[in-house]
Amino acid sequence: MNIFSLWSKLTGAFVLIVFVALVLAASVFVIVRRGEQEEQELDHVIAASPAIYGGLSILQERNAGLDVLVEFVHVAADSFDVRVLLVTRDAGIVEADSAGSLVGEQLQVPEEVNVAREGRIRPYVSWEPPSGSPGSDLILVAAGSGRFAGSPAFEPARGERHTLLLAVPESTIARAWRGLLPALLLAAAIAVPVAVVLATVVARYITHPLQQLTVASQRMAEGDFDVAVSIDRRDEVGRLAQTFSGMAERVGEAHGQMRALVANVSHDLKTPLTSILGFAQALRDRGAPNDDEARRMGAVIHDEAARMTARLNDLLYLSELESGQALLQRDEVDLRRLVEGAIGRLRPALDERKLRLETELAEVTVSADGPKLERAVENLLDNARKYAPEGSAVRVRLAAGGDGAVIEIANQSALAAGELPRLFERFYRGDRTRRGATGSGLGLPIARDLVELHGGELTASLAGGEIVFSVSLPRA
Repeated sequence: MNIFSLWSKLTGAFVLIVFVALVLAASVFVIVRRGEQEEQELDHVIAASPAIYGGLSILQERNAGLDVLVEFVHVAADSFDVRVLLVTRDAGIVEADSAGSLVGEQLQVPEEVNVAREGRIRPYVSWEPPSGSPGSDLILVAAGSGRFAGSPAFEPARGERHTLLLAVPESTIARAWRGLLPALLLAAAIAVPVAVVLATVVARYITHPLQQLTVASQRMAEGDFDVAVSIDRRDEVGRLAQTFSGMAERVGEAHGQMRALVANVSHDLKTPLTSILGFAQALRDRGAPNDDEARRMGAVIHDEAARMTARLNDLLYLSELESGQALLQRDEVDLRRLVEGAIGRLRPALDERKLRLETELAEVTVSADGPKLERAVENLLDNARKYAPEGSAVRVRLAAGGDGAVIEIANQSALAAGELPRLFERFYRGDRTRRGATGSGLGLPIARDLVELHGGELTASLAGGEIVFSVSLPRA
């Protein structure tokens, strides 16, 4: 397994997220439990205090000596599992400490204790001695509400010289969370492996389609464009796979068109080049028997060179249009005059094939680039001239339509309906043998791009044995 792969990174990220979430949850739990532990410790002390205070009261009523009271402190501490301090009421001097560390020390009591608590028999108060003073690491609990050692915390008893303080070490509370460690470690031992398994499944769910896309990309780089990626998902990865499959299909089509372009250009240039080379060789070798034959050879060379030039110009113009480099020089254009001019230039060629023109031209003005729009109309008329049966009619109609204009050029055609979508492909000429016409196969693509450059649309349809090319143009 590659540790730098996306699968590894996703798995590691998921596990890390789970681990961090577990640590945060445990920390919050410990903080909450620490407060609960403190309450439990103090409740335990308060619960034991009535018996301890009762015992002390009995001993003091009997005028027991200090040694008896000290012994009582140690016995009570062992019996109730608490720390007990015996202090003087007037000065707060520690006479006895079940832990033995504060004997002889004077405890400082704040003017106001910080926490008031209700016991079963009497109220209790708790406080923490000031930092740095004796007992500052303890939480002290006492019963009463009078004065004690100059503080309003305790009430002076009937001639009693001593009172008791119960202590809870802060370290005991601070260490309480350690009791939670086994449970937390058990939770981690269960959660982390489960997280690893789930992270692996989720990471594979995410990365498997990406692996398919990677393999498909490598196949495309090797020239195989039949690489549709089938991923039945509707999320971002599924849409990426669909987009990639569409891209692969379009790139394959473009690659096929490019190969067809090279083949068609080679074919279109081979014949005129052969003629040019043949007649040029004959002229160089003085193969012409007379001047008339030499002039004929020269005319053939000129015509073939002109045909090659026209093909190359069409290719360059189409490339300019499809690359978005062609710019429009808009002006107010009289479409009727423009269509009549295109018809006039092609009239001799139409008459040569005995084609009848049927025109219906309205007065329409649009904002357009006249020369470019005129070329589109000429290409459509020339297409009709090439493929209309000799002696048939060519209909030309111009009308205002909606917010623009519509130009229709129709002629009889034996075109099959299945060929319509391919008419605007570069170099597509259908069955040239059946139609008996020649051409570059670039006229219709150029016409379409010129119309679309104007914001219009060029469509082709078959109706009643006729093919109709319809140009829709906006007025502005």
